[in-house]
Amino acid sequence: MHDAPIYAQLISERGDIPTLVRSEARRLQRDFEWILSWDPSTGAPLPSSAARPTSGGRRPLSPTPNPDDRLDAP
Repeated sequence: MHDAPIYAQLISERGDIPTLVRSEARRLQRDFEWILSWDPSTGAPLPSSAARPTSGGRRPLSPTPNPDDRLDAP
C-alpha cells in the first residue's frame, strides 16, 4: 500500500498525517504523565517511589517525530 503513487502524492500534498497524529498523541501522553506525577495536596512532585507508573515497556517519548513511525518506512 505504501508504495502506491497515490499515497506518495497525498503525503507530498497534505503531509504524513498519521505520523503527525502519533507525535501529538505522544506529546499529550508526556504532558499527562507530568501532570499525574504531582501531589495536589503539596503542589510538589510525588516521590519517585510513589509516582504513578509510566508507559510500561514502551520506548521513551520524544518531542520530535520518530522516523520509525512513518507509514511509508520499509
